[in-house]
Amino acid sequence: MKEAGFDGVQIHAAHGYLVNQFLSAYTNRRRDKWGGSIENRMLFLTEIYKLVRSITGNNYPILV
Repeated sequence: MKEAGFDGVQIHAAHGYLVNQFLSAYTNRRRDKWGGSIENRMLFLTEIYKLVRSITGNNYPILV
């Protein structure tokens, strides 16, 4: 996105899409490191965020 000239990137984490399914206690019934507590359910999103941040650098907007 950055190289294409966009002003920022958005990680869509709502409306039932995959990230939202990991965040929701209703849909995420996992019993591994990706499920259970809110910290565990947020792990999928934080891993995506960290990867995007490592690619874009610190001075590029990332919206969630």
